Amino acid sequence: MNKTILALVIFLTVLFSCKSKKKEPQIIIKTVTVYRDTCDSDFINKIAQIETGANDSLSGENGMGRGRYGIYEVCVLGSGLNAILGYTHEDMHDKDKADKVFWAMMGIFNYLYWQKNGAPPSYEDLARMWSGGPMGYEKEATLRYLEKFKNM
Repeated sequence: MNKTILALVIFLTVLFSCKSKKKEPQIIIKTVTVYRDTCDSDFINKIAQIETGANDSLSGENGMGRGRYGIYEVCVLGSGLNAILGYTHEDMHDKDKADKVFWAMMGIFNYLYWQKNGAPPSYEDLARMWSGGPMGYEKEATLRYLEKFKNM
């Protein structure tokens, strides 16, 4: 009989303790601000130094590369900023516009690399992609550019 009473007490305790007031779910919204790592400014500055010595007025490679980053027209078109903001190849002599195109291309290169390799690229890989296109990190022709990048 003692076991039956004990079982009944446990059952009633569990039964009545579960009838506590249910709380309404709380909705919590948090705002997260993401800042670029300060290393990014070192990265973009190194590319500008390699390409033109950070000179916005230069055009190199028979006029194909414009401004401080030596931006090709395919980058302006590929970034989509020509359609969105009306950027032209000639606008790449404007540092602010060139920065936007440069970072848009870095985003595209990062995405493609990550899809293929399952991890983000290093700054060295990105530098080689800037030199040799989306697969530049695999090209032997970009190794000299990588050395310049490392020695900046």
